[in-house]
Order: sequence, then structure tokens, then C-alpha cells
Amino acid sequence: MPIWTVRPISSEPCIRLLEWRIFEILPRDTRHFVGLNASNRTGRVSSAIETFDAETSQGTTQSGRIYTLVGASGYADDAQYVWDRWCRVNGVEECIDVTGKVDSWART
Repeated sequence: MPIWTVRPISSEPCIRLLEWRIFEILPRDTRHFVGLNASNRTGRVSSAIETFDAETSQGTTQSGRIYTLVGASGYADDAQYVWDRWCRVNGVEECIDVTGKVDSWART
């Protein structure tokens, strides 16, 4: 399964994520949205989350893109594949799934 380059923010400023999860990279302490892009159901990994509003399920990432988490969290093979590849390319050795803590945190 190939990994595609990301469209510019100007052409896709907002992404709705299905089957989403949130991972924290250690020791960097950055968090990333991982899920399926609702528009084409392909796996997606965000840049580091800068802000998150648990009430609206919306977060803004370091790139400036806005992600909306749709429905309940979940698991998708395509999203996991992209996350695994992303971690390999970016030298991530340790990460934890913090999806269950989404209601209790926000980065401002």
C-alpha cells in the first residue's frame, strides 16, 4: 500500500476523521490524530496537535489544518498502516495510545 503526499492546506484546510485514535510520541510529548479521512477513506496521520476542544471534537495541528473527529474512536487497518509507516520514517521508537484520555486534555 503506497503512502501519498499530503495535499496543501489551502486545498484541504479541514479533515473529518473516522475510526480515529490519538497517539502520543515519547519522549517528544507530541500527540497526533490517526484515522481515516472521511472524504476518501484513506489512512491519515496529522502533524502534532496544537489545540483540541473535546466538546466540539475539533483540533488544530502544527500545520494549521483542522481535524474533526467523527463518531466514536475506532481502529482501521489503513490508518494503522499509515501510522506504522509514519513512525518508521520519523524515527519514532515509543508511542502510547491516549485516545481514552481525549476528554481530559487539551493543548493550548
